Amino acid sequence: MRKPVILIVDDDPKVRRMLSELLEDEGYRALEAATGIDGLKTVEKTHVDAVVLDLVLPDMDGMDLLRQFKVQFPEIPILILSGHGTIKRAVEATKLGAFDFLEKTMELSRILITIRNALKQSQLERERLMLLEQTMQQYQIVGTSSAMKSIFKTIERVAPTDARVLIIGESGTGKELIARAIHLRSPRAGNPFLPVNCAAIPEELAEAELFGHERGAFTGAVEKRIGKFEAASGGTLFLDEIEEMSPRLQAKLLRVIEDGMIFRIGGRKAIRVDVRLIAASNQDLYRAVENGRFREDLYYRLNVIQIDIPPLRERKDDIPVLVDHFLSYFQKEKKWAPVEIHPGAMEVLLSYPWPGNVRELRNVIEKLCILYPGQVITGELLQQVLADLGSRGIPQQALKSRTLAEVRAEAERDAILKKLMATDWDYERTARELGISRATLFNKLREYHITRPSKKGNRS
Repeated sequence: MRKPVILIVDDDPKVRRMLSELLEDEGYRALEAATGIDGLKTVEKTHVDAVVLDLVLPDMDGMDLLRQFKVQFPEIPILILSGHGTIKRAVEATKLGAFDFLEKTMELSRILITIRNALKQSQLERERLMLLEQTMQQYQIVGTSSAMKSIFKTIERVAPTDARVLIIGESGTGKELIARAIHLRSPRAGNPFLPVNCAAIPEELAEAELFGHERGAFTGAVEKRIGKFEAASGGTLFLDEIEEMSPRLQAKLLRVIEDGMIFRIGGRKAIRVDVRLIAASNQDLYRAVENGRFREDLYYRLNVIQIDIPPLRERKDDIPVLVDHFLSYFQKEKKWAPVEIHPGAMEVLLSYPWPGNVRELRNVIEKLCILYPGQVITGELLQQVLADLGSRGIPQQALKSRTLAEVRAEAERDAILKKLMATDWDYERTARELGISRATLFNKLREYHITRPSKKGNRS
């Protein structure tokens, strides 16, 4: 097991020797430097777990060296050890990022305890960053289209702030992924991200779910319960399908946004919460405002920054990238045998309307990996898989945000595409079975941008 390495930067050889012997006896490996320059060179060449730094050095001020360490090696904890300690210097050192400020007259046992605490905190920070990186990979957003590149830029700009965000997009487009991406790139990343589906909670339970309740507040409240706002304090609360929130709860949410305080049901004490709100809807939320179903003042409070996610059928450049991503995920994470997507199958994927968006595409790729491990997925095989999905591949929630004309057009396009697949793209037979003329069929194909997959993988 590797010994932790502690660097002692002090111009007094007696102090360096005393600390080195103390650290070596405790199982550490001690390194010494008599000047600031030698200290920097040591850290550049050797892995160091912590630095004990004197403020009075022959070649530079210890505070200046502290600044350089925190810029070049921010992950290394720095403990200031000085024979001239003052409260002002201690405060200054702490502001610059020092772990602690110790006086040379301090008991050696206390110095050891402080070093142990610094190493422990440094290890916890490394583990936190590692988990954060793993989480970011787990919830990775994939896309190369201009629309997605624009969304990525917005995420990078808004994430470091506390601005409230409203995400609009059909079901399956990845609204929660966007919300998580904002949270993980924010200063709140180490604190909770709590998603709440407003449509999935019965109205009579929604208030208790969000704000909690005191013991005995109502029948069945046998103990105190912390709500989502308290649980997410310091982090991010994601309110999905916000349009389903009742008018009464909308009023309470508005009050929380305005004063940052909540009351548990049955409680009289105001509780301050520090929560970043990200809301999402699969509808045009302002249309709900115009229809009187959503409060206009709440809409403007939530909609500081709006992110619109286009449906997959409007950003088909992302489909090949998403397919590769899902195939890689199922192979690496699930240890499933890989499948190969033939160019003809990719043409089918590009021509399909994807009413369930990215979620539906992921489910199709998962189904292919499970049912046809190690095989080449041809266009004909994929057509059959998609035809078998039928209307089951269209989540009902995805229809909510569309007009009647859009729903009819989507259903018509889907019916034509499935019939073409079933007849192996026999236009005469397709028109006959659909009860339309051949000319009408071709007009529909142009209207809905339906093209026949090429046998060689090239678009027709």
